[in-house]
Amino acid sequence: MVVLVDQEGAPPFLPNVYATLRYRDVGFSAPTIEKVLRTLGMAYLWAANRQIDLDKALRSESFLSIEQCEDLAFFLRLDRAAQDQLVKQSLQPSSRKIVRLEQVRRGLSPSITRTTISAVEGGYRIRTVANFLQFNHERIAPKASQAPCKELKKARETAIAYLRAQEPRAVASDEGDAPEGLGEDVMAALDQAFEPDSATNPYLSDFHRHRNHLIYKLFTETAIRRSELRFLRVEDIDHAARRVKVRVSKTIARTLPISEQTSHDFHDFVMRFWGKMPRSARKHGYLFTTSSGDHLAKVTINQIFRQVRKRLGLPDSVAPHAMRRTWNDRLSRKIDALPPEDRMPEEKEKQVRNRLNGWAKNSNMTERYARRHIREKADRLAERLANSLTPRKDDEKE
Repeated sequence: MVVLVDQEGAPPFLPNVYATLRYRDVGFSAPTIEKVLRTLGMAYLWAANRQIDLDKALRSESFLSIEQCEDLAFFLRLDRAAQDQLVKQSLQPSSRKIVRLEQVRRGLSPSITRTTISAVEGGYRIRTVANFLQFNHERIAPKASQAPCKELKKARETAIAYLRAQEPRAVASDEGDAPEGLGEDVMAALDQAFEPDSATNPYLSDFHRHRNHLIYKLFTETAIRRSELRFLRVEDIDHAARRVKVRVSKTIARTLPISEQTSHDFHDFVMRFWGKMPRSARKHGYLFTTSSGDHLAKVTINQIFRQVRKRLGLPDSVAPHAMRRTWNDRLSRKIDALPPEDRMPEEKEKQVRNRLNGWAKNSNMTERYARRHIREKADRLAERLANSLTPRKDDEKE
């Protein structure tokens, strides 16, 4: 269970109650709750920097002012290093020469580097904190109909709306802001590099080669996430039924099919390597470990792809999450290749994709993850249209 604690190790009441009621009790995953609480922790960090008792402010009639909400939005858009600099400055005040009016308004020292995060991440932080403020506003809002109460309620709502208005606009490129899946030429190179006996495999030991090969095959054959894959236990792979049970998920637990060959590779890996580790090293039950039996970390999975990428001279886009997008591209092409009588309705196709990816039934992530396939189809249609409008001159002469 994820809990936010202050500098003394005590859990602040309001943010943890909010996370429990709005996230934990309705089934959100621990990583999602952790991200929410980290963001709310930044709001408390801002309050400490500005000598504001945030809990008291949220319970009071005055709430937060528009100016404070603007300042909070600015703080949330800074990266953590810049936030820490501001807090350190507030704890160790010193005389300084003001060189710009902006520094007075923002409270910035010339020595502090103003480094903002991406617009997407900044927008997420601002939305998260605004939702938290809205939750507390609704909890303590005056119920009476008297004019003073109405004015106080309106002032709070105006401040929250102003905070939401500070959300930066994430400007997408002409192809959208979602990275695409990998091309088949890149996948062919990866297929070869991850083979245990390949000359382009950057790893030396048999354990690492076979472990990485099994990781890669699960990425290519299923829409599994990196965080889901590392929590697979040996019993989660049904060798006979050729199914993988995803128990620990960011969204929805599910069972995914794998090929007969990958099921055989799993059995081979367990018998040759995992099962021969000391019992004490594998008592946790996790399938993917280091050679000494420690549970494999997310950064290690990234490192595997980084090493292969470096060996083959591939771009930085070759990463674990790109495999998930590639799987969706391949599913789209498989569906398009079906004869018309075998194709399912569009809504049913969306439901199938949502289930395999672990998304909610009403999720709209399908379009985002099929970005490459949609672009390729659009390009082919546009090319046909262009050729029909302007035929080749050689064809006209014939």
